[in-house]
Amino acid sequence: STGRPKGVVITHRGLANHLAWAVTELAGRGTGGAPLFSSVSFDLVVPNLWAPLLTGQPLHLLPEAVDLTELGARLRARAPYAFIKLTPGHLEILSHQIAPGHESDLAGVIVVAGEALPPALAGRWAGARLINEYGPTETSVGACIHPVTTAPDRPSVPIGRPLPGMTMRVLDERCGLVPIGSPGELYVGGTGVAQGYVGRPELTAERFLPDPYGAPGAR
Repeated sequence: STGRPKGVVITHRGLANHLAWAVTELAGRGTGGAPLFSSVSFDLVVPNLWAPLLTGQPLHLLPEAVDLTELGARLRARAPYAFIKLTPGHLEILSHQIAPGHESDLAGVIVVAGEALPPALAGRWAGARLINEYGPTETSVGACIHPVTTAPDRPSVPIGRPLPGMTMRVLDERCGLVPIGSPGELYVGGTGVAQGYVGRPELTAERFLPDPYGAPGAR
């Protein structure tokens, strides 16, 4: 997920695990389905595409070349949705197209992913049910979420706690658990972890490690 782009092998089990959460916590927030206005090659759209279909809700397809100056109007035309998932860049655009106080009219929940969520932008949308999601390329879509309930008073928006079936641990250089509040490296594990990098066994062996704190065979 950093440096030169690398393909990863995502499992059906990992995808099903993420969608099980999306069906309950995203599509379950309403009956209006979700809009799809990003490329289907972008894993961010996976719940937008599948969660509505799995729950018998509508999937609203916006034109591929939709004019972003019309994004707010296009979305309002079929709102409210059960959920919307989009990038911070798209949310910033909507900030100038949705009247203050009407953010929650768009959807039961708004999920932001794909890039770091600026605190000021999160504060602008704190009136809606806003979720900040984090998930590196090496996992099935998302690994953890943080519900944004108030305007953040810190330099960055937290990425929150792991989704069902996932684990997150902050470890030192020897893979030892670090005390709360101490710096370390974030290790993501669980059902949603990919099998490895496509055609790069050496890099897979280097990055996809056994989980010393999990069940036998866990990564």
